Formats: sequence, structure tokens, C-alpha cells
Amino acid sequence: MLALAWSLVAGASAVRAALAQPPDPTQRLEAEFVELVPRLPPSGEVGYLDRYQNAGDDDALRARYAAQYAFAPRVLLSRVGPEFLIVAEGTERPGGDARLQGYFLVATTPAGHRLFRRFAR
Repeated sequence: MLALAWSLVAGASAVRAALAQPPDPTQRLEAEFVELVPRLPPSGEVGYLDRYQNAGDDDALRARYAAQYAFAPRVLLSRVGPEFLIVAEGTERPGGDARLQGYFLVATTPAGHRLFRRFAR
């Protein structure tokens, strides 16, 4: 009887602790990027621009990994050049971004992530 009571108390404590944790930002980011998937080809390489400021911080890395999972089986490349280019929110350089020359805007998510496509050559 004591073991059963202890199990119930421990189980309730674990549930309370799980509910008290903040939501996982990676899942939110992945859901934001998934909104662009229908506009991409089913496979291939897609360019991805990392943030201009704080490129190596935890938020930028989390966004990059969330994008890679959201766009799989496509492969994200950290450069311009591929036909499609993902520009995460907060990425564009101040005063305009020369890296976007030759691309036109295809879509923007409510979170501010943008999809560009290269002009035909």
C-alpha cells in the first residue's frame, strides 16, 4: 500500500514538473519553417542565410537546425546560389542585403522567415 501511494505521489510530481516547463522553441521554429515547404521542390539543395548579427548564438543555431529538420529531405547550404533561398527572420543585413541580388521574394511567413527564388538565367 505504501509503495502504491509513493508511486502516485512521484507520478503526480513528474506530471507537474513536465507541465511547468516552457514550450520547446525548436518545435515552434520548425512549425514556422514548415509553412514554406509547399513552395519548394520535393528534394535538392536550398540556400539558407544565417543571421547577420549574432550568427553563432544559441537562437541562430536553433533556427538553423529547426530549418534543416523542417525542410528534410532537402539539404540546406549556408550560401546563396541554389535556386531557392531561405532567409530566416532577423537575417537581412542593415541597409539592404546584396546577397539577395538576383533573387525575388516568393513567400513570407507570419514569423518573418522568407523564401526567395533565383531569377532565371
